[in-house]
Amino acid sequence: MTRELIRGRSPGTWLLLILVLALVPRALHWIERGSDPDLNYPAVDAHWHDAYARDLAGLEPGWPEGFDPAQITEEPLHRPPGYPWFLALLYSLSDGNVRFVLALQHLAGLLSVGLLFLLGRALRGPTLGLVAAALYGLAWSPIYFEGELHAPALLIPLVLGAMVLAVGNGNGPRRPLFSFLAGLLFALGVLCRPNSLLLALAVGGWVWRRGGRRMGACLLAGLVLFPVPSLVRNIQAADQAVPMTTGLGINLFLGQRPEANGVINSDLGQDLGRYRTCFDWPKVVARLSEQEGRQLSHQEADALLRSRGVSSVLGDPLGFVARTGAKAVLLLGPREVGHNKEVEVERQHSTLLYSAPVEFSLLLGLALLAFLLGRVQGLGIIGWSMGAWVLALLPFFVAARYRVPLVPLLALPAGAGVLGLVERLREGRRVWLRVAVALSLPFLLGLLPGPDLGVPGVRYHLDRGRAYFRAEAYGDAGKEFDAALELAPGAAAGLYERGLVHLTQSQWPAAETAFEGALSKEPRHGKAAANLGKLLLDRGQVRSAAQVIAVALAEEGGLPQVVDLVRLCVIRLAADPDPSRRDGALALALGDQFLAQRGAGDGLPEALRAAAMAELGDFPGAIAAAERAVLQAQAASNRSAVQAVSNQLAGYRRGQPFRMSPQSRSN
Repeated sequence: MTRELIRGRSPGTWLLLILVLALVPRALHWIERGSDPDLNYPAVDAHWHDAYARDLAGLEPGWPEGFDPAQITEEPLHRPPGYPWFLALLYSLSDGNVRFVLALQHLAGLLSVGLLFLLGRALRGPTLGLVAAALYGLAWSPIYFEGELHAPALLIPLVLGAMVLAVGNGNGPRRPLFSFLAGLLFALGVLCRPNSLLLALAVGGWVWRRGGRRMGACLLAGLVLFPVPSLVRNIQAADQAVPMTTGLGINLFLGQRPEANGVINSDLGQDLGRYRTCFDWPKVVARLSEQEGRQLSHQEADALLRSRGVSSVLGDPLGFVARTGAKAVLLLGPREVGHNKEVEVERQHSTLLYSAPVEFSLLLGLALLAFLLGRVQGLGIIGWSMGAWVLALLPFFVAARYRVPLVPLLALPAGAGVLGLVERLREGRRVWLRVAVALSLPFLLGLLPGPDLGVPGVRYHLDRGRAYFRAEAYGDAGKEFDAALELAPGAAAGLYERGLVHLTQSQWPAAETAFEGALSKEPRHGKAAANLGKLLLDRGQVRSAAQVIAVALAEEGGLPQVVDLVRLCVIRLAADPDPSRRDGALALALGDQFLAQRGAGDGLPEALRAAAMAELGDFPGAIAAAERAVLQAQAASNRSAVQAVSNQLAGYRRGQPFRMSPQSRSN
């Protein structure tokens, strides 16, 4: 049958045709991607990859406003470093050109098509390799992620290259060197996505059994080098011997806490706040440190969350089983679960991706058909590899980009299903019942109850609006936020973002209304509180401003803008020339919160508290606080602060509270 299907042309000719066919959607998607607003303004994890890579390449990094990059550059890496290091190399070669990066990632996708052919040929012959390569080449989800700044674009060719070397001629690596190189490629894959370690071990076990102990040992020798690059980096940058990243604990906690539902949930609870992106990790560390009563290192904080995740599993084994089952259904079901972006909605808004014929459920159905037809012989290593990848994901949470590495592996048994179907039809056998069962099962998983993934399209419009906003295309941003609010009226995120657009257009009442709406829906929305507090201060409503600024301080206290708002608010409450505007008790409460959250620092918290206590008539307390503030400002070498607080201290010693001049009320 193999000879009949490829008769008249060599496998190499067929492969070339398949590569050309696979190139077309990739080229079109590359062109289509050029008009997307987030291409030069990536968000969430892609933003981290982009900013860190640009920093490494010596380019303008684009860290988030108010974010201290030392929290990344001088700490153990919080995310797997392989992909951003790869991205930094490409940025160095192209002066930070994102389209150059995406073009190379699409070419790497074509390389994966070729590697899949080689893998299929080694396991079952050239026909299977060709069919699998064609299925993968026209699968839409890999094409989509090749156009994103995410690890699958690099991980997939690394894993497939390692497997080609490990399989050899179907019985193991041809030489010990090839086995060692396979281990090295797997090691690079682990640097991109640590979950792939289990897959690498599964392949290593197959090589040990099929190729012998020597070959297996050579593969493992290459694999065990995976922590070395990040270990060296973490020692040099952070003086901490962390062999990998510090992301295991937070991801296990997200996947195993009792509230987990199989997908990521950024709300960690009242005690830990939000973990919307990895840029929030330092704030999580700070809150954990506050709980523990001591300053935790990033490694210690991750270990603490890891222990909480393990405790959740051990304390509620039935809950663990239920969560795992729900995640398995999501992982194998027809939905592409969004994470950083709404993948399925992105596809619906792309004429190219929406018309791509091959999707995950089709591949899974064809693979099940191969099993029902008894056509999976020789594909044991593929089954073990897929099983290892699934097991490596289930303790955490499900997302489209985490399951996309299954697509090339699934293409091989799917190809076997296609060949088995053709063979049975040629023999005149009735197979339609098995075809119907196999192809329908993956879609039936979508009918099972699952977590609420929100209103489709809201996240899509919010993402686009934020990218337009960063590009200062405020009109386009407003239209996207309006579209999001049409789908989900009253959504806190949409109201907040719309409020920001109103600010840029000097529409102060509309902005205030939007921020108030966001806070009514999400009372802990720190950034909405900060913006509303600023508007209220500007209007002279200082007491109302203090209430929302306290929320901003609790949620976003690390932002310089919030610190400045706290300073302005406390000073106005304690030292405004107009007695009707002063409220010493409210000023002291905000100053106490500021000191508790930020610490003494350069003396500002104590100086603010001193002004509040003087307004209340507590001059001994004001003198003591001001004296501490002077010492702290001297330790911070802040001469201007030393002079200013010293002048205020002199007044306190004379029994005079601090008062602003009318001209300085807006400063």
